[in-house]
Amino acid sequence: MKTMQYTIIALIFVLLLSSSEFVLEKYHKSLLHELTVTEQSQLSSKALALQSVIDRNFNLMVSLEAYVSSTYLRNKDDQEVLNYIASLYVGAQASTLNLIIAPKGIVKFVYPIEGNESIQQWDLLNDPRPNVQQQIVRALHAKRMTMDGPFDLLQGIRGVVARKPLYQDGVFWGFVSVGVDLKQLLNEAEVNDKDTQALQIAIRSPGQPAFFGDDQVFQRNPMIAHIALSENQWELAALPQESAVHSIDRSILMIRSSFISVLLLGILFILYINRQRDKLSRAVNDRTQELRLANEGLTEMNDKLLAGQQELFNSNSRLQESEQMLSYLAYHDVLTGIHNRAHFQMVLKEQITLCETCHSSLAVLFFDLDNFKMVNDSHGHHMGDLMLMEVVGRIQQSGLPFHTFSRFGGDEFAILLNNCTSELDIQLFCEQLIEVLKPPCLLSNRAFFISASIGIVQYPYGGLTWEALLKNADIAMYIAKKVSGSSYSFFNEQMAKNSLSKLEMGNHLRQSLERNELEIVYQPQVDCHLGRIVGVEALLRWNHTTKGYISPADFIPLAEEIGTIVEIGEWVLRGACKQMKAWHRETATPLTISVNLSVKQLNDERFVETVSRILAETGLEAKYLEMEITENVAMKDEQLDALRCLRLLGIAISVDDFGTHYSSLSYLKRFPVTKIKLDQSFVRGVQTDDKDRVMIIAIISVATSFQLKIIAEGVETEEQARFLVANGCSHIQGFYFFRPMNAEQMLSAMQESLQQKLGFLTTGTTRQYFS
Repeated sequence: MKTMQYTIIALIFVLLLSSSEFVLEKYHKSLLHELTVTEQSQLSSKALALQSVIDRNFNLMVSLEAYVSSTYLRNKDDQEVLNYIASLYVGAQASTLNLIIAPKGIVKFVYPIEGNESIQQWDLLNDPRPNVQQQIVRALHAKRMTMDGPFDLLQGIRGVVARKPLYQDGVFWGFVSVGVDLKQLLNEAEVNDKDTQALQIAIRSPGQPAFFGDDQVFQRNPMIAHIALSENQWELAALPQESAVHSIDRSILMIRSSFISVLLLGILFILYINRQRDKLSRAVNDRTQELRLANEGLTEMNDKLLAGQQELFNSNSRLQESEQMLSYLAYHDVLTGIHNRAHFQMVLKEQITLCETCHSSLAVLFFDLDNFKMVNDSHGHHMGDLMLMEVVGRIQQSGLPFHTFSRFGGDEFAILLNNCTSELDIQLFCEQLIEVLKPPCLLSNRAFFISASIGIVQYPYGGLTWEALLKNADIAMYIAKKVSGSSYSFFNEQMAKNSLSKLEMGNHLRQSLERNELEIVYQPQVDCHLGRIVGVEALLRWNHTTKGYISPADFIPLAEEIGTIVEIGEWVLRGACKQMKAWHRETATPLTISVNLSVKQLNDERFVETVSRILAETGLEAKYLEMEITENVAMKDEQLDALRCLRLLGIAISVDDFGTHYSSLSYLKRFPVTKIKLDQSFVRGVQTDDKDRVMIIAIISVATSFQLKIIAEGVETEEQARFLVANGCSHIQGFYFFRPMNAEQMLSAMQESLQQKLGFLTTGTTRQYFS
């Protein structure tokens, strides 16, 4: 019997020990995972900061190149050139070591002079350093900016140098370059901050030893981040501090030791109980010890009862604490600490009942943050969380007279105002709320501007139930956001009707392909110098069965919102490629076909495969296809990869509506762009607005500098066409030449003479500039 008892005890001990080891291993892995996630976040932050500093320093190259290329320093004295370089250097406030202009490869202008005396009048073309000569050869061969480093500079420090050759009328003119002190670059990006650094960091060029930090970091399975340079990249590697890992190991060891100790004590206690039971059993035979043994048994039982009572009390306390925590979490937002949707709905129900009894009124304000998704996509969810907490803090500290303030989820919030009968009071509250959010907030050393779109619904005019009030407030918020953003809108019945109409249109749009309601029309693109059509843009039209033609401005955003744009876009691409291949067989001069591309299509993992399949099906060569992307969205790396794959297929990439949204020199640098499409909003102002004329000239200059093609859309008058051609934009699309037309009309248009429309060329096309 005793053998069986000891066997059971041993099995229990083994089971408890193995279970504890399994739990401890899981806990150990979770701690290491949390440490890895934390360190990965720190590495991403360091990489983002270093990338930002590198881009800010070497973006000076663009301004320096533009300055030299505009006049090639004709009629510029040396002091004037140095003054401009100095102003550019000082205005950048970066870690730039120097800015250099080297006509014919000889360093003539350098700023600052102090510390750079050794490179004045230096002949770059005959520089004895092999790496410098290799960079010079690459730059002259590629005719674009090259970057080299880090390496030992003539100034006696290690640095990174970017150079770009300039050409005048196709003839080599000289170099412009920007040099950066590597140590200052790393300090400015806080990569070299050893006092606060929580990572073991090393940086290298791929395949090369580390030029910063310990090269052994790369041999120990580190976290890797990449820093994009002009023609290559740096690898930023990081390992967590060994002390953090050791601390986790020590904690696990302490927990394991404690558990084993408790387990051993429990086993000893059980063995002790068995031993005591044996003693009692023997004592039964000894009558003289019966009373003493009974007393000992009662005493032991009393101790156990007291221990059980204490354990019961502790369990009850823990249960109460758990109930309080669950109750709190049920009605509060975990991130911001304010009330959540469930609490707001409960309070709203109570207030509606109170309003029915007292014949009073209330108002619900439903709002979200404008462009909040862009902050999450561009800077990460951590930055978005910081912004949400900043918004909540501002509203709570504003002193605004609201009844309840709750977060519904994401960037959506709701505010309940009671005893509100005046729309003027509600308007004043909304304006004060917008003012509270208006000042810029500083998050992680970055300034962000916050604005909100507010939907307002009043009880009982906007609904009699809490569900109706919240639904109608959401509709009003959508209208406010659609109108302008950073504004507010009161709900009315027309909004509900419009919302229902939008739902019906969306349902009809889903069936538009099956009903053959979609059409493709074509608008020719004319080269004024050649005097003929050189390309065609495919445009989508929707001929609704009952409402007739609906504007693309209305149904294209709707298609993107409901998710049918991918299917429709594939249908348009297939039809346009098939039609262009048919025209190639019928005409002597092959034309290119331009098709608009939605960002939703780029998010499709199979999009590049789909485009390749359509080209194969229709037989159209990739060089005759051009995809147009609208620059009103901020692209992610995955979407840029898709564009690069399209470019590798031979498909041209153009930027539609250039200059109206996110356009910048860095935008053109990141995108595999071949053409810029000048937005018609600038073209319309050619005859009346000097700023539009200057903007057009500047965009044409940018396209020329980046060696990109450029075409103007929306050209409707001869004056507009004359101005564009006179200033270097000879490719034109618009009503002045042709309106969008069907395939049969397009075939006739290809045979049409354009001499009469191009008569303005005979009057001269002298380049025009405006102040």
